[in-house]
Amino acid sequence: MATGQANDDNVSAVADRPCGYARYATQLGEAGGMNLDTAPTEGKTLVQCKGKPNRCLMLCEAQIVRWTDDLDVNPTATVGMPMTIGTLYEYSGDLSKLRFLQAAATGILHILYYNS
Repeated sequence: MATGQANDDNVSAVADRPCGYARYATQLGEAGGMNLDTAPTEGKTLVQCKGKPNRCLMLCEAQIVRWTDDLDVNPTATVGMPMTIGTLYEYSGDLSKLRFLQAAATGILHILYYNS
């Protein structure tokens, strides 16, 4: 079962094997949302990471980013789980199902990939 949660304390993913980092900016405005196979502004796509990452840490800055993980509903400016600016989120599960969209222009999303 996939989990997503805000976590400002010590994050359990730190004990896992780091696999890579990605920073997304302009890609967050793509219609229907972007996934982690989209080429980032900096860093690696999900496919470029060593092994098969099954956990990530996510943080957005500048604007709220909305996300979904069910492949049935694409995020929009008003649909999807809102990611609060500056809050670290931990997600475990099939990372290929994640889709993201900025709620307004200038959103930035940071992703750290881990293998447990």
